[in-house]
Amino acid sequence: MSEKSLWLLIFILVYAAFCFFWGVRGSNYNSDSPEKFYLANKNVSSWVFFFAATAATFSGLTVISQTNLIFNDGFQYVGTAFIAITVPLGSIFFFKRQWMLSRKFGYITPGEMYYDYYKSDTIRVLSVLVTFFIAIPLIAVFFGATGYLINILSEGYVSREMGMWVVSTIVLFYVTRGGFKSIVSVGVVQSWLYFVTVILLGIIIYSFIGDLNSFGKSLAKIASTSISSWGNTNGYGGGDYNGYFALPGVIQWVAGLGKNEAVGGPWTAMMIFTFTVTFMGIILSPSFSMWSYSAKHPKVFSYYQIWGSAVVVGLLLFIFTTLQGIGASLLGANPEINSNGLAISNLLPEIPNNDHSLIIYHIINLMDEYALWLTGLLAVGIIAALQSTASALLMTSGSIITRDLYKAYVNKNIPWEKELAVARIIMLLIFLASLYLATFAKPAMVIFSGISIAIAFQFIIVLLGLLWFPWITKGAAMSGLIIGIIIVILTETIGQQITGNRLPWGRWPLTIHSGVWGLIFNVFICFSISGFSNITKIDMYRSHRQKFHDFLNDHMGLHPSRTKLRSFAYVIALIWLFFGVGPGQVLGNNFFGEPGAGYEAWILKIPSIWGYQLIWWFFGIGLIWFLSNKMDLSTLPNKPIQPNDLYQPPDEVQGEVNYIDKVGTGYGWILILIGIAIFSIVFYVYFV
Repeated sequence: MSEKSLWLLIFILVYAAFCFFWGVRGSNYNSDSPEKFYLANKNVSSWVFFFAATAATFSGLTVISQTNLIFNDGFQYVGTAFIAITVPLGSIFFFKRQWMLSRKFGYITPGEMYYDYYKSDTIRVLSVLVTFFIAIPLIAVFFGATGYLINILSEGYVSREMGMWVVSTIVLFYVTRGGFKSIVSVGVVQSWLYFVTVILLGIIIYSFIGDLNSFGKSLAKIASTSISSWGNTNGYGGGDYNGYFALPGVIQWVAGLGKNEAVGGPWTAMMIFTFTVTFMGIILSPSFSMWSYSAKHPKVFSYYQIWGSAVVVGLLLFIFTTLQGIGASLLGANPEINSNGLAISNLLPEIPNNDHSLIIYHIINLMDEYALWLTGLLAVGIIAALQSTASALLMTSGSIITRDLYKAYVNKNIPWEKELAVARIIMLLIFLASLYLATFAKPAMVIFSGISIAIAFQFIIVLLGLLWFPWITKGAAMSGLIIGIIIVILTETIGQQITGNRLPWGRWPLTIHSGVWGLIFNVFICFSISGFSNITKIDMYRSHRQKFHDFLNDHMGLHPSRTKLRSFAYVIALIWLFFGVGPGQVLGNNFFGEPGAGYEAWILKIPSIWGYQLIWWFFGIGLIWFLSNKMDLSTLPNKPIQPNDLYQPPDEVQGEVNYIDKVGTGYGWILILIGIAIFSIVFYVYFV
């Protein structure tokens, strides 16, 4: 075994020991009630939720893919980092209201909430099926990436399959033994490892580049050429720009990938907008909706939304991950840049376009000659990031299948001890199915994981009806959901495979993501059926659904001093959606200097589109703060949730006192200090 492999083994063992510790400790905590095992007794504190939920939401889905695709597609793909704003934007409108309903009615899974509200077995079963088909391929991708990382960094000493099967058992143990308590406890450290790993990888690349001046000048030279994976924009987006440095227009009337591809790259302004909106599916899915039930109080969500998602994840994606992907092109990874003599150095091996997924591993290997221990630490950071999302999916999907399928339709009166055993067995089966997929069915793993979030996004209509619009009927929500899922499939690669490539369009026609194509049909069907039902007055469950909305409206009104801000909130949200992540993005192509005009013409000394994205990211943080705090969408309810409303009254409830008034908000200043520290590091790296 080489010294490098030894360091990797040491860090994996330390990480595994920590995970096993929390698996054992969690098992002693959660064995006596469903709430403790499934939701950590609905008592997850502010700072724990802040770290664990941030990592679970973003780390596994971005830690490898974001760097790889920025390296291949350039600054046009950097715009997808606006998921740091759109994801918390989605949670702002749904998390607090779901939390309130779970407190009143004692829901453990979203399926229980869907059934109780819509009185529909179909919607409940659909939530189980969607959870199943989302969880298994995504977990398989994360486990497979873990095995591949170990295989490469151990220099082939450990095979991909062996590394994947052995290391992934860590997840199985602490999930099945410790339940949700272990998920969030381990998730705190996983989030730290994720943050530190992404920051260090960005700093490593930046240190080899030299400084910001060298970085900008090198990029300016490339921008004046046609060196790009997608060529030039040919007039789309305001000029004939290098596609690596500009968006190829607002929208392109093309059939889609695999048929008639967009000129200058697929990431038009509309493509970025629809992609980032669809990414909300990760928190709208039943798997992550369940997280909203676990919080001690709803103000917890504002820390996650503002500081976790908008600030920290935005910083990681817009700055450090961008440095990794773009910087790798300047350090020898891009063959075309090398052949034209435009690389700063040749530290990285050349990587063909079809192998750009390897770039993150080569960046880690840069430390081999300087600090082998750091290579091991970075590798474990990547593993922790992947396992954070994998463990969250394994826990919630197993819980949902147990409660909404087995307990609801197979054995309704099952005692808790047996239910716990069933839940663990189901989690084991999901675990084995994921590993089987990652080992023996890689093409299927890639295809199904590619459509999972877009399918989950279709639940937005179900949630809108449940939490906001009582006029959306059961049949409308169910029909819209089914049609939306079908359209997602037909506008993805799998649709061509099912139909024998007979469809006239390809993947993402008109540079619009499949999730939004599904939503368009979903909304049309849902609103049409709801409108017909309301006109003909055949909606027999309207009064039942209205009780839920009366409760929400009674407890969640806007503070009287801020009612006049409602119109202002609509205006700034629409402005940000249009100029920040929507069609207005195309203005950023040359707003701060044309890409090919040379370094001196770049006003910010970085590519115009990147500067534009950073500015609107900053405005996005302000939008999230305003909506969550000033519009009371992530604050404490304005009326007590009475003790007799609760499924299992917590100890702090006394008489008519609202227990959430006692929880305090003392962690806010800690998070502010962490944010200031992170910004100080960035300032030092860039300007000192």
